[in-house]
Amino acid sequence: MKLRNKLFIQHSITIIMFLASMYVVVNYTLSKSMIERDTQTLAQYYGLHRIEALKIVNDKKISIEQLFSGTYAPLIASHLAANSNFQVQLFDPEGTIIGDSGNKEDLMKRSDIDAALAGQSATVITEGENNKILIYASPFTYEGKIVGGFRYLLDLNKHEETLSEMRSWFIGVALGCLLIALLASYSFSFFIMRPLHALQQALKQVTVGDFSRKIVVTSQDEVRELADDFNQMSEALQEHIELLQYEQSKQKKFYDNVTHELKTPLTSIIGFSDLIDKMERVEDIRTCNVYIRKESTRLLQMVEELLQTSLKGDEAWRVQLERADLAAILTDSLRILEPTLHKSSITTTLQVEPCEVYVDPKRTQQVLFNVIENAIKHSECTHLNIRLEQLEYHCHVRISDNGKGLSEQDTAALFLASSEHNQKRPISTHSHGLGLLLCKQLMELQGGSITVHSREKMGTEVILMFQTEPTLTQGLLQN
Repeated sequence: MKLRNKLFIQHSITIIMFLASMYVVVNYTLSKSMIERDTQTLAQYYGLHRIEALKIVNDKKISIEQLFSGTYAPLIASHLAANSNFQVQLFDPEGTIIGDSGNKEDLMKRSDIDAALAGQSATVITEGENNKILIYASPFTYEGKIVGGFRYLLDLNKHEETLSEMRSWFIGVALGCLLIALLASYSFSFFIMRPLHALQQALKQVTVGDFSRKIVVTSQDEVRELADDFNQMSEALQEHIELLQYEQSKQKKFYDNVTHELKTPLTSIIGFSDLIDKMERVEDIRTCNVYIRKESTRLLQMVEELLQTSLKGDEAWRVQLERADLAAILTDSLRILEPTLHKSSITTTLQVEPCEVYVDPKRTQQVLFNVIENAIKHSECTHLNIRLEQLEYHCHVRISDNGKGLSEQDTAALFLASSEHNQKRPISTHSHGLGLLLCKQLMELQGGSITVHSREKMGTEVILMFQTEPTLTQGLLQN
């Protein structure tokens, strides 16, 4: 059973019990008040009748004994009952009814008469076959002696009719109030259940990871507090999940970049190893061993850096700028890539001049490796022209090829992350879509820049700009 139906049934039972209790209380109170009022009225009549009877006795019209005798008592009872709506009876000290203004009761002795002869007024309600009668009996004392008593019989049929009419009105009004109350209760339960239903639907969305739905409650009650607490919980969960997703994405990007960079020294080591088998001169073999050792050392440093990063939980590229000869870095990088260039049948032309710049040599070499390897893998070129130019405040490294080139759309998307592409960046065993984006970040971190100019079937030119003067950089690149 739904909560709304439970609330409706509970309210219905409560209202019915309340109306039933009111009916009993009102019926009892009204009936009691009517009986008390009639009893007081009969007691007042008794006082008047006593005065009138004593006046008759004092005027010596009849004696007190004659007043309660069978000769005068019927006349006195009829006289006292004139112009009244009740029956008057007189009884003697023995309890015998000796005078009666009507014929509703016989002359049998009653318990109220016994109480009156004992000196107390008594009220009794008797029920006949078709009527209900209120009997009031009171003793008549004369000179300190009970010489008889007066007895009044009031027909309660009119009272019963009044009570019956009252009950009918009460039941009609109660049924109307019950109907209105039930409608109000149903509407109120619907009003209460509406935000709870919205909360239920929102919880279903939360279970599938959707925290966007918010519950709006205008009432100032516990339901409003529950809705506010749910909205706060939903926002907190969404923030935590977004933070976890961000941390996960940051770690993934960092390790993707690191593993991407691990390929370069491994490729160089494999290339020089292949060259050793083809060399005969000891000096050439020693030169290859030097580069193998150098690239192995660089690979080891990258692995150690990765381990330190994992231990510290700080996924970031760190840059340490120093003054270095860009020509030496460029010449050394090209020498390391010589086996790969030779294997791909690509010739090179190198034009350099001394140029002192502020860079991180290891990060700069990463950039050079990525740019040249992209030309080897994707340009389908046969020749690379590398030229170092020194300007007033900058040094430019221009790397151009005679390959197939790129369209304007592809050129504009080179430095975008995969998530920002309309289509997924092509992924293969030779390309993971990370190199140029990483190059751009590392160049900017060193205070420089990277630009690409390309036309289809006209080749591609990559320009790397380095600062000749130290600049303030953040020194740390997240992701």
